[in-house]
Amino acid sequence: MRITTQDTRNTVKYLGFEQRREKIERWLSPPDPSTNYNKALQQRQKGSGLWFLQGDVFAKWKTRRNSFLWLYGIPGCGKTILSSSIIENLDVSSQPLLYFYFDFSDTAKQTLDSMVRALISQLYYKYIEALPQLDTLFSSCEDGRRQPTSESLCKVLLQMIGQVKEVWIVFDALDECCTRKGPLMEGILSWIREVLNSGQRNIHLLVTSRPEQDIESGISEFAHNDDIVPIQSGLINNDIRAYVHARVREDNSLKRWRSQPEVQDEIEARLLEKASGM
Repeated sequence: MRITTQDTRNTVKYLGFEQRREKIERWLSPPDPSTNYNKALQQRQKGSGLWFLQGDVFAKWKTRRNSFLWLYGIPGCGKTILSSSIIENLDVSSQPLLYFYFDFSDTAKQTLDSMVRALISQLYYKYIEALPQLDTLFSSCEDGRRQPTSESLCKVLLQMIGQVKEVWIVFDALDECCTRKGPLMEGILSWIREVLNSGQRNIHLLVTSRPEQDIESGISEFAHNDDIVPIQSGLINNDIRAYVHARVREDNSLKRWRSQPEVQDEIEARLLEKASGM
């Protein structure tokens, strides 16, 4: 096989591009939300979340221009598991997808700045149309010798999103973000409002959280009543029932009862009785 001068040039050009991309990734230092996603998928009972994924609310959110949904519920009602089911559904559908998990146990996943960096990184690797905006910011920061401001990162993210015709974004556990309040470049709630109010983009944004007062107050300023959906215990009872049934019947720590189905039934009944939507 004969290697031409053009082949060599293309190889050099590709290697140069890869080196620059690695530099930008190190400079950006984004947290990796896929660890939260993979953990939630491992914990999910097969078939859970279908009450939402197969419903009209989700279908309308996926197709309505500049749509928004806030799913809220008590601690332990399965918000993170549901978020992961939603992300998997969108990913399988090959939708232009961005996501982030706010996480009280990981300080790198608790701020607007960390979320913006993660979404920029996802866009940078997935969509070639979004490359020039971040390259320009990197160059303006002396090729990574200094860090960008939060304001410049927010602006670049919106510019990059603007290069993609349509995008679906999922945020889990908004209540675990420690920069919820504040102006546009500091508070996540102000950022969400700004994104949705821009008619230049077609963004479908879904967030989950506990029903905390400041989140409810902030979201009610820009969301319609139909955009605010409580995760009610009645809706997730089938998920809870399937999970409890699988654990009681299959978990090795409870294998002593496998020869006594009446005891297994009693354990399931008691657990479901005390679950209270959790």
